[in-house]
Amino acid sequence: MEKNMTGGLQAMHFVKAFIMSALITAMLLFLCAFLVLKSGMEEKTLGIILAAVDAIGVFIGGLYLGKKSGKQKFLWGLIFGILYFLVYLLLSFLISGPTLTIPGAIKSFAVMALGGMIGGMVS
Repeated sequence: MEKNMTGGLQAMHFVKAFIMSALITAMLLFLCAFLVLKSGMEEKTLGIILAAVDAIGVFIGGLYLGKKSGKQKFLWGLIFGILYFLVYLLLSFLISGPTLTIPGAIKSFAVMALGGMIGGMVS
């Protein structure tokens, strides 16, 4: 397998980035659930923490893709963040129906797109 993605992005790198991001997000969500159980934090605080969890998960995927790409790292991180948001949106609709609000969707999109882009830039 290639060391970088100079001839175009390989789908396997995107799959690995999605898996890493999903695992990081899941672990952080379990940690948040434990903290909510033990501390009883407020809903506003929880919303901020959940946005940070999303950003960290997508940051990791953008970081990985940025390291693999070699060129235009921020762009590949941004693309990853947008794709991650679309998968998140699809799963949200499949699991709970159309309950996501427009402001919530815009916030999630911004957090995930920026998280991926920053991850790509840092790499």
